[in-house]
Amino acid sequence: MKKLIVFMLLLGLTFSVFAGGATEQSSLKGEGPIKIGSIQDLSGGASTAGQPNAWGAEYAVKVINEKGGINGRMLEITTMDCKNDAAEGVMAYRKLVDEVGVAAIIGPPLSNPAAAWVELSEEDSIPIVGHFMDEVCTTNPDTGKPYPYMFLAEPSSAIQSYCMAEYALTKLGAKTAATLYNPGNAFAKSQAAPFVQYMNANGGKVVSEQTFSWTDKDYSAQAIKIVAAKPDVVFLCDYLPQNVTSYDALRDAGFKGAIIGANTLSLPFATMVKNKVNDVYFLQNYDMLNSNVGNINELVTKHMKETGTAAPAANVGFGWDAVQVLAQAMRMAKDPTDGKEVADLLRKTDNVMLSSGSTITIDPATHRPSNMGMYIADYDEKLSLRIVDFIKVN
Repeated sequence: MKKLIVFMLLLGLTFSVFAGGATEQSSLKGEGPIKIGSIQDLSGGASTAGQPNAWGAEYAVKVINEKGGINGRMLEITTMDCKNDAAEGVMAYRKLVDEVGVAAIIGPPLSNPAAAWVELSEEDSIPIVGHFMDEVCTTNPDTGKPYPYMFLAEPSSAIQSYCMAEYALTKLGAKTAATLYNPGNAFAKSQAAPFVQYMNANGGKVVSEQTFSWTDKDYSAQAIKIVAAKPDVVFLCDYLPQNVTSYDALRDAGFKGAIIGANTLSLPFATMVKNKVNDVYFLQNYDMLNSNVGNINELVTKHMKETGTAAPAANVGFGWDAVQVLAQAMRMAKDPTDGKEVADLLRKTDNVMLSSGSTITIDPATHRPSNMGMYIADYDEKLSLRIVDFIKVN
C-alpha cells in the first residue's frame, strides 16, 4: 500500500548518481556494481548539514573504489534529497529501492525522515546506516528491541545530552539550567528530555523548560521567562536557524550565563548571530582542526576547497563514517547485496576505524555505538572553533 500511494509522486523526483568514476567497472567474476543510496537534506531547513553529509558519503565511495571497491566490485551511490521532510524522505526511499535497486542506504543526520523508514526497511530488507540520533530510529520504544535494519554510527541523543549535562555540572559548575527547543523537531526533543533527566538526577536542577513551534519566528517571550528563572546555563538543541534565533532572543532578554548545546551550535553559528558570541559550549563528534587525529581534518579541508564552503563542516565525517561502517559489513558478506546478511553483519560491527581516529563498535542489543564519547568545543575571540574537553559517560 505504501508503495502504491507514493508511486506517481516518484516521477517528479530528481537524483544524482556518483560512483567515483568507476560505474563501468566490475569484479573479476563479471559482477556489476553494488548500488547503495544516500538520502540527505540537500535543499531543506537542515541542508547546511545535509550537503556536506552527502559529499562525505560520495567521497568515501570514490576512495573505496580507488582502492578496489568491495572485494573487487565497485560501489555506485545515488544521492537523493529528502528536503528535511518525512514524506519526501519516503518518496526518496521508494525511488532508490524500487527504481534504482539499491542494496543499502546511507541515512541523514535527521531523525524525522529516518523514523519513517523503520517499517519500510524491514519490509524490503534494506540496511540503513546513518546519524539519526533519536533512539526511536533504532529501537522500538515499547519493547526496547532494535529495529533489524536501522543502525546508528554516532552516539545517540541521550548519550550526547548526558555528555553536555555532565560538562555543565562538573566543568562549568552549573547548579541550575533551562531548555529552549522545538518539541516538534525529533532531533531537538530527543536531546532535551535526557538533558533534563541527567541534570535533575546528578545534583543539578532544571528551572525552566520553554518551547516553540516550527512556525514561530520570535522566541522573546520564552527567553524572558528563562531569564526570570535565573538558570546558570541554557541548553539549545535545535537545527542551526532555530539556534541562532534562540541565542539572540536570550542575549536580547539579558541572559548573561553560558549557552550550551548540540553540535548545531558549531560553525557557521558564530557568524550568523547578531549578538556577541561568548560562553558558548557545544558538542562535537570530531576534533576537526587537528591534522594528527584520524583523517577528519583532511576531509573538511578538501570539502571546503572543492565546494567553496567557508567553514569546516563536521557532517562530511558523518557521511564518510556511515559508508565505512556499511562497507566493512559488505566486505565480510558472501553477497554484499543481500540485505539480511549485511544487516546481520552490521550488528557485529567492531573496531571499524572512523574519520575521528577512533573506532566504532555497535551494540547488537540497540544497534547503536557502545564505545563512543563526545568532544566539547567553544569559540575563541576570533570566533574560531576550538576543542576544550572530551566527555564520555556510561
